[in-house]
Amino acid sequence: MASSTESNTRPIRLADIAKAAGVSHGTASNVFSRPEIVREEVRERVKAAAEAMGYAGPDPKGRLLRAGKVNAIGVATTEPLSYFFDDPFARAMMAGISEACDATGAGIALVSAGNQEKLAWNIQSALVDGFILFCIEGGSRLVELTRERKLPFVALELGFDDDTVSAIGVDNVAGARLAAHHLAELGHRRFAILSLPFADGSTGLVSPEKVRTALYTGTRDRLIGYFEAFSRFGVDTAGIPVYETENDEASTRAGLETIFASAAPPTAILAMSDRIAMVA
Repeated sequence: MASSTESNTRPIRLADIAKAAGVSHGTASNVFSRPEIVREEVRERVKAAAEAMGYAGPDPKGRLLRAGKVNAIGVATTEPLSYFFDDPFARAMMAGISEACDATGAGIALVSAGNQEKLAWNIQSALVDGFILFCIEGGSRLVELTRERKLPFVALELGFDDDTVSAIGVDNVAGARLAAHHLAELGHRRFAILSLPFADGSTGLVSPEKVRTALYTGTRDRLIGYFEAFSRFGVDTAGIPVYETENDEASTRAGLETIFASAAPPTAILAMSDRIAMVA
C-alpha cells in the first residue's frame, strides 16, 4: 500500500478520476478526447470528479507522442532567439513559413541556443515533426544535430556544398552581380565591401587568398558576383577593400571606421546582409 506521503505527491491520473466517478478508464478517456460519444450525465459526473481532485485533463504530450505526429514545425538557428525578431531576413522568412503553416494548420516552434550544449538539448527535446534550419551560422552543426533526431529537415542558406542535404538558397552570384552592376551604372568606381563571415570567429580586412578559400560558399559566391560586374566596368577589384564582419553592429562599425580611414574612401558600399546595410 502506498504511504500517505506518496499518495499526496503522486500526480492525479485518469485512472483515479475513472475510479472516483465509477466509470471505466475508456469512458473517462472519451470524456476528454471524444465527449460527443459519452452521455451527458456521465460526462458531468466525470468532470465533477476531475474538478474535485484538481485534474486538468490528459497530458497532450503523451497523446501526441502516441499518435506519432505533433503537427508542428521546428525552425532552428544557432543565433539567439532574438534573431527571429530583430533580423530583417529572418522576419521575412518567418512570414513565409507562417503563411505555409497557416494554410495547413501546423504550429511553429522556435529553436535556438546561446551555446552548443543547449542547442543540442533544444533540438533533441523539441516536440516537432521536422525542422527548417536557418544555416546562416553553424550550418554544419545544425545539420548534424538534426540528423541525430532522424526527422525530416530542410536547410536554408546552407553555406557549403552537400548533395545529401535538402537545401533552399538563392543565386548568390547573380544577385551580387546585379547589385554591383547597379552601383557601377550610377557612376561609382570606388567601392568597399562589408561581408558576411568567411569562416568562424574572424573579422577584419580580407586578403585575396582568404577570398579564394572562404569556408562559406554564400560569402564567396557574392564576392564572385561583385567582382564579375566590376570587371565589366574596368574596376580594379584587387583595390577594393573587403571587410569581414560577424553580421552584427560592433564588427560592422569597426569595418566602417577602417574603410573610411583610407586616403580614398569609397563612394559606395556593398553590404552582404540587411543587418549590415542598416548599420552602415
